[in-house]
Amino acid sequence: MHIISGIARRIRLTVPKGMAVRPTSVRARKALFDSLGNFSNAEIADLFAGSGALGLEAASRGAARVLLVEQSSAHCRAINENIARITKAGVITDIKVVCQNVLSGSYFHLLPRPDAIFVDPPYPVSIKCFETLTSSVKFKKWAADALLIWEIPDSPGATGHFMNVPGLKTDLRKFGGTSFMIGSFDNTTTKV
Repeated sequence: MHIISGIARRIRLTVPKGMAVRPTSVRARKALFDSLGNFSNAEIADLFAGSGALGLEAASRGAARVLLVEQSSAHCRAINENIARITKAGVITDIKVVCQNVLSGSYFHLLPRPDAIFVDPPYPVSIKCFETLTSSVKFKKWAADALLIWEIPDSPGATGHFMNVPGLKTDLRKFGGTSFMIGSFDNTTTKV
């Protein structure tokens, strides 16, 4: 696996061994990023970061700040190796790695106003994580001005769980065999 575009193009990324990490395919990642447009000076969060590929792709494409949140210490070590590689290639993005449970939300203050939030939990817990985060008032306030990009599990019927959520405007994008929910919160529902 490698960075697709930008300053760190073609830099190989370390991916933790085993089935715990299921990186987004290069083809799907390229199509997704090309569809999202310009990342110059953007502030990006990558939740359930795994290898950090999504957040580091944004950094390579000019993001100003990237926050990578991952619970596994082994995955955090791989993310730090990957940061060192793209930094050596010339990426100067402010990148922070938080090694803790994504659902805690205790990292929100590290990136107060993200422009985009990538979320890709392990498929078996993805729907539950989606329900937990999108029903959290704190998460909705944090994500109020952000584009939410969630990789949808490839299990039959999973897509329905990510669409038609009250207060969340959603769109479905498919790239090959990978689907993403692209959404944004209706700001009127996030005010307290």
